[in-house]
Amino acid sequence: MEHQMEHELEQEVDIRVLPMGSDLVFLITGGTAHIGASATAYWTAWGAHLAAPKCETITLPGHREGELAAELAMLAASVLGVTATVVVGIHLEQPTRREIANMVNRAREGMKQKMALLR
Repeated sequence: MEHQMEHELEQEVDIRVLPMGSDLVFLITGGTAHIGASATAYWTAWGAHLAAPKCETITLPGHREGELAAELAMLAASVLGVTATVVVGIHLEQPTRREIANMVNRAREGMKQKMALLR
C-alpha cells in the first residue's frame, strides 16, 4: 500500500505559464521532468478573417508526448485566441495504461484550469 501511495504522488502534473508578449508558453511536467515534445499552435490570416489555428509539433525520439502537446496547444490557441506553445515532459517508471490515462486527464484538466484563470 505504501508503494502504491508513493507511485500516486509521482503522478502529479505541474503546469507553468510563461507570457511572451501576447503569446503564451505552457510547461507541463509530471513524474521525472524533461522535454519530450513541444507543439506551437498559431493563427493564420485569410483576408480579413482568421482561419482555424494550425499546429507544428516536435517529438523527441523515444517519447510519446507529441499528441498531447499538440492537443493542448490547439486548445489554448482556440480558447484564448493567442499563439500557444506547449512543452510536455512526463515520465513514469513502467506505468500502467491506467496511470498513463490518469496523467493525460490531469494534464487536460490542469490546462482547462489555467486557461480559465487567463481569460
